[in-house]
Amino acid sequence: MRKFAFAVILALVPVEASAIVRYMVQGMTCAEVQNSVDRDGVAILYRQASKSGVPLYDRYVANGSFCQAGQDTIKESVPTADTQNCRVSKCLDGTRFGGNNR
Repeated sequence: MRKFAFAVILALVPVEASAIVRYMVQGMTCAEVQNSVDRDGVAILYRQASKSGVPLYDRYVANGSFCQAGQDTIKESVPTADTQNCRVSKCLDGTRFGGNNR
């Protein structure tokens, strides 16, 4: 009975829910994109494909602590309003493409 009461009390404790923030990078500077990812920890960055207009998106992280076990961070370039090569980190399986790709 004590375990059940403890479980009920624990279930009533509020926990912070975190949603992943999404940013349209085409209207942002590189510094704004990098600051947003650093501030939020994890963000979805998206843009419209130049030819097809289809939205392209991916998940980016502030550092490796936001990756799953067995994943490494790699730097990838995303086009922003002020540059075509804004470098941000994303998670990638450590065994893909020969392992540790930093």
